Amino acid sequence: MDDLLQACSELFGRSSLPFAVCEILLDDNGEPLEAVIVYLNPAMAQTTNHQPEDIVGRGVYEMWGGDTAWLENFYEAAMHGTPIEFETANELLEQFNHVTVVPIKPGYCGFFVQDVSEWVSPVHPSMSKADTGLFFYDMRTHRVMLTPSAQKISGMDLGYTSLVDFVSEAFGPEGAKAIREQVANFRNHRGGVYVEGQLADGRWLRFSLDHAGKTDRFAFGFLEDFTRTKEAELASARYFDIVDSLSRENSALYLADLDANGIEPFRLRDTDGGAIEGAPLKCHRYSEAMQDYVDTYVVEADRERVAAEVSREAVLERLRAGDDELSLNYRRLVNGVEEYVELRMIRLRDEGAKFVLAARNTTAEMHESLRQRAALQSALELAEHASSAKSTFLTNMSHDFRTPMNSISGFAKIALDHLEDTERVRDCLHKIMMSSDHLLNLVNDILDVSRIESGKLSLAEEPIKLPDLMQDVEQMFSEKARERGLDFTVDVGEMPHTRVVSDKLRLNQILVNIIGNAIKFTSPGGMVGVTLRELPDAPRDFGTYVLTVRDTGCGMSADFIERLFDPFERDGLGYTNKTEGTGLGMTITKSLVDLLGGTIQVESVVGRGSEFTVRLPLRLAEAPTPDSAKQASEEAPAVRDFTGCHVLVVDDDDLSREILVEILKDYGFTSDEARDGDAAVRKVEAAEPFFYDAVLMDMRMPRMDGDEATRAIRLLDRPDAATLPIIAETADAFEEGYRRAREAGMTALTTKPLNTHKLIELLSEHIPEK
Repeated sequence: MDDLLQACSELFGRSSLPFAVCEILLDDNGEPLEAVIVYLNPAMAQTTNHQPEDIVGRGVYEMWGGDTAWLENFYEAAMHGTPIEFETANELLEQFNHVTVVPIKPGYCGFFVQDVSEWVSPVHPSMSKADTGLFFYDMRTHRVMLTPSAQKISGMDLGYTSLVDFVSEAFGPEGAKAIREQVANFRNHRGGVYVEGQLADGRWLRFSLDHAGKTDRFAFGFLEDFTRTKEAELASARYFDIVDSLSRENSALYLADLDANGIEPFRLRDTDGGAIEGAPLKCHRYSEAMQDYVDTYVVEADRERVAAEVSREAVLERLRAGDDELSLNYRRLVNGVEEYVELRMIRLRDEGAKFVLAARNTTAEMHESLRQRAALQSALELAEHASSAKSTFLTNMSHDFRTPMNSISGFAKIALDHLEDTERVRDCLHKIMMSSDHLLNLVNDILDVSRIESGKLSLAEEPIKLPDLMQDVEQMFSEKARERGLDFTVDVGEMPHTRVVSDKLRLNQILVNIIGNAIKFTSPGGMVGVTLRELPDAPRDFGTYVLTVRDTGCGMSADFIERLFDPFERDGLGYTNKTEGTGLGMTITKSLVDLLGGTIQVESVVGRGSEFTVRLPLRLAEAPTPDSAKQASEEAPAVRDFTGCHVLVVDDDDLSREILVEILKDYGFTSDEARDGDAAVRKVEAAEPFFYDAVLMDMRMPRMDGDEATRAIRLLDRPDAATLPIIAETADAFEEGYRRAREAGMTALTTKPLNTHKLIELLSEHIPEK
C-alpha cells in the first residue's frame, strides 16, 4: 500500500488537479461505514484551505459535507472496480462539485474534485450591469446556493439552503406553492420555472430557473428585482382603470389646452366621433368649438350662463386662481329632446392650462331628484295634515273630556248641596254615572286605536246568535231614536245560518259605531234603517253576511269620504262643535272590519243621507245540543252570600281601596287593606294559612308592583301560596297587562274602572263555597 501511495504522490503531487485516495471502512454487515482519506495532493487540500497532513486520516464527510452520494459511489468504485462520475453539493464549502472516482485496489479508490461554478461562467458578463442575482439548484438534494448578488436581492443572508425554505421565506405560501408545482415538472425536463411575486417589504421579485448545459443534476437560476417596472406597470393599469371609470361615467372625454386654444377628443362613447354628450364639435379650436356648441345645443334659458362659464378667458382665470376642478349643469337640446348635462373640467397636474373636459348625461338623475323632491313635498303635506289633525284632535279632546268632567263635578256639587233632597241627589248620581260612562267610552276609543296600530288587538272566538245580537242593538238605540223623533227600524231577514263563531264585543262595536253615527247625524223626522242578510255561495263552513245602515241625515262630501277612516277626522259639514266624540269611531270600525276579514263601503250625498255596507265572512257555529240549549235557557243563579270570606285589598290609591271595601261589604266580605305590594306580601305571610280567600291586587304601585308582589306570595313557604286566588286590577287594558298578569301567576284580571258584577262573578268562580 505504501508503494501505491508513493506512486500517487509522484504522479499527482505537483498536479493542479485536486486528487485524493480513500479507504472504505465497512460495518459488521459488510455495508459501507465511512470513507477515510489516506492520501491527497496539495491541490485537493487547497480546496478546503488546509495542508495535506491536516486532512489525512479524516473522513470525506468531515471535509466535503453530508451528501450520501460520496460514500455510495466510493464504495462502488473501491469494492466493485467501477469508475464513476457524479455531481454533488458541498454544504461545507457552499459550492457544487463534479467528482470523478476511479478504483485503485479492493477497498481503495481515488477521486478528483472540480468546482462546477465555472460551467456557468458565461452568464456572468450579461448579469454585471443588471439588478439580477445568480443561484444554483441541486435537483437531487433540492438545495440552492445563492451567490452574494442573489443574497442581496432576496434579502436573505443564507448562501446555502433548501429550495422550500428559500421560496417560502421570499415569496410566502402562495408563491412557494406555484414554484414547487413548476419545479416538479422542471425535474422531469418539462420546461423551466418562472414565477413573479411581491416580497414582504413590498418589492417585486422574478424567479427563473433553467437547466445547465453540462449536467443533468445541477441547474442555475436568476433572481431579478423588477419593482420599478412593476410599479410603472401598476401605475399604468391604474391610469387606464381611472380612464375607463371616467369613460363609464362620462360619455365624452376631451383634452383641452387653453394656452394653445385647442381641444381634442380623448375617448367618446358616441359613434359620431366628435360630440360633447351627443352634440358634435365642428372644429378643434377651444374658443370656437365651445361657442358653436353653446349656440347650437344649449337651451336658450341656460345659454348665456354656460357661454360665460366655459369661455377660454373665464376658465383661464379660474385656473390661475388655483381652482383644479370646475363643474356646471345645464340643459341641452339634441334632435328636439331636452336633457340635462353635467360638464366638468379637471385640471392636469403640472400641465399648465391643460385639463380634461368630461361630459355626462344626468337626465335620469335629475328626474329622480325631482321625483324625490315631489315625494318629500307630498310627505311634508301629509305630515302637516297629520299634525293639523292631531292638533284638532287635542282641541276636541280638551272639549270632549271637559264636558263630562264638568258634568261629574257639577252634579257632585249639587248633590252635596242638597243632601236632604233624596230625589235630587238620586238624579245627580244618575247623571254622574251617565257622564262617567261617556268619559270611559272616550278613553276606550283612544286605547282601541292605540292597540290596533301596535298590532296588539286580538280577536276572541265565541258562539253568537245573530238575531239576538241585532235585537240587543235595536233595544240599545230605539229609545234614543224615539227621543230624537227618528223612524228607526232593524230588519233581520231569513238566514240559513243564524249561529256563527266570532268576537261578539267587536261585532257589537262595529254596529254601535255605524248606527250611533247614523242616529247622531240625522235630524228629527228622518229615518235610520238597519238590515242584515246572508248571501249565498259562501266558502265551506263559512257564511257571508251583509250589514246595511241607511239614514236620511246630513250626508258627507266626496272629499270627506276619502278621509272618513283617517284618525281624528270629524264630519266636514260644520257639526264638530255640536258633536261629541274622538273622531276615532270610524277608524276603529274600519280596522275591526279588516281584522275580521271583511270590507266596508260608503255612499253618501250631502243633504240626503248616507249608506254604509259591511260585508263579513263569519265561521259557522255547530248547532247547539238539546242539553246545551236547555242549560242556556236556564236563569242565572242567584248572587252568593260571601259572609265569612276574607279578602285583602291592595291599592296605593286610598279612594280606590275605600270604594272597593264598601262594595265588598255589601256582599258579605270582610276586608283588610294594604297600600303597596310590599305590605301585601307581609300581610299574607303573617296571616294563618287559608285565612285569606282572595287578594285583589292593583298592578301599578310604589315600592313593589302587583306582579312582583304576586311572585313573592307564590314563593312563600305556606300551603296556600300556590292556590290563593290573586285577581289583578289594572287600568292597562292592553295585551301587555294581561301577559304580565299571567306570567306573574295571577289567577284572573279585571280592568278599571271596575265593573262590580264582573268582579263578583270572578270571586264566585275562584272562591269555593264554605
